[in-house]
Amino acid sequence: MPMFEQPNKNVKKGTETIVGVDVLITGNLKSDAGIEINGRVKGEVDTKNDILVGEQAVIEGSIKARNVVINGLVQGNLHISEDLEISPTGKVYGDLVTKNLIVKKGANFTGKSMMGEDKKKDSKPVYEIEETTGEVKSK
Repeated sequence: MPMFEQPNKNVKKGTETIVGVDVLITGNLKSDAGIEINGRVKGEVDTKNDILVGEQAVIEGSIKARNVVINGLVQGNLHISEDLEISPTGKVYGDLVTKNLIVKKGANFTGKSMMGEDKKKDSKPVYEIEETTGEVKSK
């Protein structure tokens, strides 16, 4: 039986791009459809749809989307038009603008949050990830 005949039950309907656990993307990722990230992205992630950040995912760059669920690590600013959820395993280091913010018990959020429209959408992240150790440090 071909490898891709069985649908992946973990992927929500509308998710067209999946970044696997062992994948590193250096550069911007832009799509009109949903994105699921389980690997590492060094660059901006931008979609008109939804983003799911898996537990093993590391994103070093800004995120722009409609709805986002963060289970992994994001170091960068977020501009979410609807709902942003940071799960108990999620870590966010950066400023965010969203309509609705849900931070679950155990989640880690360090930065400024603003409900509504942000005037300074291109502000720089205030934290960086050390390449060799993976530690998050302030800039």
